[in-house]
Amino acid sequence: MPEALDLAAGKGRLSIWLAERGWDVTAVDIEIGEIPGVHTIKADLEKHEYRVASDAWDLIVCWLYWQADLLPDVAAGVRPQGIVALAGKTSGRFATSLAQFREAFPGWTELAAGEDAVRAFLIVRRAGEKPVD
Repeated sequence: MPEALDLAAGKGRLSIWLAERGWDVTAVDIEIGEIPGVHTIKADLEKHEYRVASDAWDLIVCWLYWQADLLPDVAAGVRPQGIVALAGKTSGRFATSLAQFREAFPGWTELAAGEDAVRAFLIVRRAGEKPVD
């Protein structure tokens, strides 16, 4: 079963969607309750209460949350051929941009990307050979 990490998961909308499609999902957020079919971890990402393990995930999602110092751990946390899906708002306190996302993942294969007045997103695949199970 592929493993996914949903950072800043909120109420778990994406976690639930992934779990319903056969993913083993771990959701992390500062205020998180029980989510059926999902492992949940209550942690403040800004205070680094949760560390992303290296080469541990097939997919890491961090949707509509921006924390620049989290990106190196996200990049290291995906297994070879794994995917990272990021999105952030382009205005306000936690504003980001597509350029900032791309900076954190040089040389990765870009699967989808976009930016408008409201949000930026990037979905990338890590290079390397997928380990044999």
